[in-house]
Amino acid sequence: MLSDEEVLRAVRELTKGRGEEFPAALPGAAEITWYCLLEGEIVRCVESRTEKERFHAGPLDLSGRPVFETTIDAHHVPPPQDPSQEKTFRLVRRGSVDDRSCDCGNGSVACPRCSGAGDLRCEPRTPCTGCKGNDSCLRCDGTGKRSGAPEDRAAREQDERVTCRLCGALGAACGVCRGRGAVECPTCRGAGLRACPDCDRAGTVPHRRCEGKGRTVTWTEGVITRRPDTDKVRLPEFGVPYLARQSAREKGAWVRTDLTDDKPLPDRQAKLLGRELRPKLVKRDQEIARRADLRYLPLARVVVTAQPHRVYYVVPTARAPHVLLLPSRRRSWQIAAVACGALALLFLAVRFIG
Repeated sequence: MLSDEEVLRAVRELTKGRGEEFPAALPGAAEITWYCLLEGEIVRCVESRTEKERFHAGPLDLSGRPVFETTIDAHHVPPPQDPSQEKTFRLVRRGSVDDRSCDCGNGSVACPRCSGAGDLRCEPRTPCTGCKGNDSCLRCDGTGKRSGAPEDRAAREQDERVTCRLCGALGAACGVCRGRGAVECPTCRGAGLRACPDCDRAGTVPHRRCEGKGRTVTWTEGVITRRPDTDKVRLPEFGVPYLARQSAREKGAWVRTDLTDDKPLPDRQAKLLGRELRPKLVKRDQEIARRADLRYLPLARVVVTAQPHRVYYVVPTARAPHVLLLPSRRRSWQIAAVACGALALLFLAVRFIG
């Protein structure tokens, strides 16, 4: 960490390089404010545990799974070495496995739709779609016996009528059923039976509970799930301009610190970071492990009494300190106001000329 004298010396070198006189030689002529920049992430391993009854259709080998004795909450699992790794443990309660043959016997049951017959009854003939059973033949009405001269409507429908297959009348029968009044069922082809769509004429279907496997397995499963929960750290959240922080990121000699679990901060880091960092290291609910990958950098802010419109930021680097000169907040507002005024005048001038 730089001393106040080193900070003022770095500012003096900058002003000297700019051909200016540094007016902070007297005590109290410059105000130095220290910030401790802190960046990185805190990774926590959060654990949840559940226990429930499980069912599996068919055979299942659970011998390779770890077991727990009474409750999953009482089962001990060592904390993870890397909190950022997500992992799930599936365990079986000792003595809870029930592997048995299904009540169905072989995995099949009689098809409920066809009652095990394999076929369903079907109407061998269906009404004609052309005449719907009415006016199938204008001479015999589908009986095969001519009733005399066709009705007057036969003349109007002559182009749509064909020879009746029952009575032989020319141009008197429906073109679809040819006088029969009905057509053969396209599904059963007139046989009166059709294949059951559920069992495809097998008469049996797989038993729903065992899914046709003939065995079932039940057990009590305990699940331990560990997932990472990452918090980004950037301190202080306010007070340091973006350009000063960016300059520190690019040029600063950052110091890294790696904190695991409840390991305390070293004395030097505790002095610099303790007040800001300790609230972020408070243990959370269901947290079982933690790692903090952080880096910090002391940053000095210098305001010279004789130059209130300037702010110097001094960044410690691997070599000589780097000094960034920025306008003060008040000067920034003044510059912004002047720029807005110039734009307003330009706008009015353009409108006046136009």
